[in-house]
Amino acid sequence: MEQKSPSPIDIKPGATGALPKTSSINWTEIAVFFVIAVGVSAPFRLDWITPAKWLPFPYGLDIFYAVLRGIGPACGYLVVTRFLKSTVIRDISFWGVNGMISFLAMLILPVMMAIVGTTEAAAQNKHYLGCLYGVMLVLYALGEEYGWRGYLQPALAPMRLFPKVMLIAVLWYLWHLNFLRPGISPKMHLIHFLSLVAGSWGLLKIADTTKSILFTAAVHLSFNVLADGTGRINSPLLIIGVAGALWFALIRFGIIGRAVAVKER
Repeated sequence: MEQKSPSPIDIKPGATGALPKTSSINWTEIAVFFVIAVGVSAPFRLDWITPAKWLPFPYGLDIFYAVLRGIGPACGYLVVTRFLKSTVIRDISFWGVNGMISFLAMLILPVMMAIVGTTEAAAQNKHYLGCLYGVMLVLYALGEEYGWRGYLQPALAPMRLFPKVMLIAVLWYLWHLNFLRPGISPKMHLIHFLSLVAGSWGLLKIADTTKSILFTAAVHLSFNVLADGTGRINSPLLIIGVAGALWFALIRFGIIGRAVAVKER
């Protein structure tokens, strides 16, 4: 009898029973993922391709071209899962264990950015631009999180926590390609790398708890807001502080609390 090649393994979030485990890591597949992630994003991250100059959009909509800078990891995810038929066991989905909670988590930053507005509103309303910027950051973060947490994190599941976090942080740092940009001091490179180590650990924990790429991408936005070098974002610390409190409440009472209540029934 002819055997079919294995298809990508997806575990539905919330499914009962022990997850199957893999004891080996497919480094070749990870290398393919990473090369695609870098190769797709690099022309936009390094400004080799600037579509806004060729085809500018009205009403501030050309800000969405920035999404292309973060789309590489999602492309890598697509190739290894759909074309290479990866057998990595993935228990993280778009909506996760609670789709409504993940949706609310995603709304927080765009809504807050619409409320406080941006610092530049020459031709457009500052609240309108704040909303556009927030939505763009959601899409940008989704492009990254489909790769880093949607594929790479489960692909490295056999590793212990510390080396896994460090490896993800190193690949994440290299993907940004900031070392190819002149004028960035060694101190700033170190700060950037340490923030990615912290982010790799924190987002790993959030992904493990929520099982949601969308929720994880929502929290990912906080790093983009804090690292904003354009000066467009008003009151970034206020935004992150309020958003962090709301995300904590959603996880504590919407996901962990509900799971405890279900167990106690």
